[in-house]
Amino acid sequence: MLRSMNFPKAMILVVGLVSLLCIAAACGDGDDDGDSPPVDVEPIERGVNIPIVIPAGEPIIIGVSTALTGGPAGDRGAEYRDAAIVAVERWKQQNGALIGGHEIVVHAEDDGCSNTAITTRAAGHLLRGEDGHRQLPGLVGVIGPQCSGGVRAVIDDYANAGIVMISGSATTTTLTDDQGDDGFFFRTAYRNDLEGTLIGLFAATREDLGIDSAVIVDNSETYGEDLASNAARISEEVGLTIDRLSITEGTVDFGPTVQEITALDPAFVAFTGFNPEAALLYRQLRDAGYDGIFGAGDGAASVTGFVEPVGVAEAEGVLFSGCTLLLPSVFLDDFVDLHGYTPRASFPTQYADAATVLLSAVVAVAEAQDDGSLIIEPTALRDRVRDTVISGLSGGIAFDENGDRLPPGVNSLEDFVATALAEEDATAFVDLGLVPCQVQDGVLVNLMGPGAGDIIFP
Repeated sequence: MLRSMNFPKAMILVVGLVSLLCIAAACGDGDDDGDSPPVDVEPIERGVNIPIVIPAGEPIIIGVSTALTGGPAGDRGAEYRDAAIVAVERWKQQNGALIGGHEIVVHAEDDGCSNTAITTRAAGHLLRGEDGHRQLPGLVGVIGPQCSGGVRAVIDDYANAGIVMISGSATTTTLTDDQGDDGFFFRTAYRNDLEGTLIGLFAATREDLGIDSAVIVDNSETYGEDLASNAARISEEVGLTIDRLSITEGTVDFGPTVQEITALDPAFVAFTGFNPEAALLYRQLRDAGYDGIFGAGDGAASVTGFVEPVGVAEAEGVLFSGCTLLLPSVFLDDFVDLHGYTPRASFPTQYADAATVLLSAVVAVAEAQDDGSLIIEPTALRDRVRDTVISGLSGGIAFDENGDRLPPGVNSLEDFVATALAEEDATAFVDLGLVPCQVQDGVLVNLMGPGAGDIIFP
């Protein structure tokens, strides 16, 4: 356990996040105060065919690109950063604190989640030391970005620089469509089409729920529309009657939408968006007399963002997909010991696994030089990541030729989905770290996977 290191907790967090490298002008937003001029050094040349050279005395840097400010997205992103830090510290204890004589440092940048301008700025800081930030010759890869829109904005920037990026939370189905086996983007998160399949299968195969019709409401954004479309497609394939509605992010009064839903009187309402919209829509549906089943995707699966604003009693029985897996006690103990709190967002294990995958690939391909430097061929590192087969905190992890997560031993996601549908087996998605949960007594109780509880009918 990491507590055996016996560092004061405050110091552990500082060292784990910034170590010897990351000073105020180089971390997070890190804007200069005007007193310190930008560092005047030769720009680092990066590219697919340009080796990553880590000079003697420079640390190996694991970049993290997540939202660190800005409400719920920033709260989730901070947890994901902290999960990556825990994974790096655990990896050091198991494999040694140095790789080829070089320290391993986590460097986090605020990427604004779906604010693509901020995500692009974060990539500039990591790749090129822009805006007066210190250049990072030891950067070997980036964990993130956090949101699908952010990934779209920078996927080419990282690929052209020959820097691997592994997101633990960007789920939009089509992110990997165009990159093929020469791309540098991977994800330990599942895809939206898989979450949509789980929603449809779970709703249709749980006869005790009595769901024969549903209204699926999206948030008119990339994530929500993609998840809603896939959930609707699978739900219709397995025999449910589906109606689609959309709202706009930032909506507070859902009166017209609520009227449409109550007129349709579905057995199930599913929302594919974020909070606070999910909580507001649910509360207004109940106030209008809707007494059917309500559910939402991983973007709204939150005690602080949904259950607490709605009220513990009022939220009882709400369903979510893409919930936090039961955290292994050794990981949870280390997380609490390092950071002083318990993670509550949906993807901490996926971020920890991403850091583990990256470090394991780095140690496999890094070549120590006589002058104390390390050389890493970008394509060799990318290919090593693609060859990953591990038993991670979020389940078994392998990757297909496009960088999407596969359960080890499965030929393709198409085969995986076809088998799950043919066998009507929603539990198969546990292998992808994808489980449903339900609000019970104010907490989210997983309904599949390790430590699964029983569904309740309030």
